[in-house]
Amino acid sequence: MIITRAPLRISIGGGGTDLPSFYRNNNGTVFSSLAINKYIYVSVNERFKNKLLVRYSENEEVSKSSEIKHPIVRETLIDMGCKARNLEITSTSDIPSGTGLGSSGTFGVSLQKALREYLGLDNNNKIVANKATDVEMNILKRPIGLQDQYIASYGGLSEFTVESNDEVSVDKKELSSDLKNIIENNLLLFFADVQRDASNVLTSDSKKMKSKKYNFGSIVDMGQQMLRSLLVGDLREYGTIMHDYWLLKRERQKGFTEKKINEIYDHIYEKKLAYGGKLVGAGGSGFLLFCSNDPEKLRKEMTSIGLKELSFKADELGVQTLEK
Repeated sequence: MIITRAPLRISIGGGGTDLPSFYRNNNGTVFSSLAINKYIYVSVNERFKNKLLVRYSENEEVSKSSEIKHPIVRETLIDMGCKARNLEITSTSDIPSGTGLGSSGTFGVSLQKALREYLGLDNNNKIVANKATDVEMNILKRPIGLQDQYIASYGGLSEFTVESNDEVSVDKKELSSDLKNIIENNLLLFFADVQRDASNVLTSDSKKMKSKKYNFGSIVDMGQQMLRSLLVGDLREYGTIMHDYWLLKRERQKGFTEKKINEIYDHIYEKKLAYGGKLVGAGGSGFLLFCSNDPEKLRKEMTSIGLKELSFKADELGVQTLEK
């Protein structure tokens, strides 16, 4: 049996500009993400029975890859030319899908790693990230960006530079003990208990990137400033820029953001319990991320509202093979 895991993520800065509709038309982009210690696991095992068994939120047993309903599993197997019909592929996740932490891309990365280990194919970080992106972006034609696949593959606190020809370079930042303490103690995630499909939001964003009404170039600059301020431990500046970024994103996605999210965010910000925050991921619900210098007061207030906190630490390893 082969077992792999890949980390979920929170975006740090430049989110949205990882869409091809932006970086292919703006001489590339720069964005940053943090991998967290919440994972999607994939196992691949040979069966005695000569049928494919795929286990996720559903169970599928089919005779050949093309009959699999799960689109990423089906197209990944076909793309790899995997002819095996006696495989059991199982996925489990620490966090529900559709909550803004990059689960679809993370699953694709973990699946690529597991199947490539099984087939004896190259499975370094770049190949796994690139192939997982290719399946969703080019084969399935989903309106996605590069962020989720690359941070799931490389892990850590990483800055990604994407050229207009889709070439990606990775700069993993050093996670000092002081920076880890800031991440673990001052960045707080709370679940708004609503799941969603980000595809409609991403499609909308892709169209808006072709309009001059929305200055996406400023988002790249803000994202780089956010990363720099986080790296030096300047919580006030980091949170302030994150707040400004969220207001821009909220305006851009005002037709999608849940009213409940806006009300909670405004309440926390007006009570000065956080320097700033944002909704993580593309879409109108999921996890709220706050930057706070008084985390205990923030926790108490969010508990009274009824939102559950997701405690996390940084994942520095990226996708890993746990057993083979």
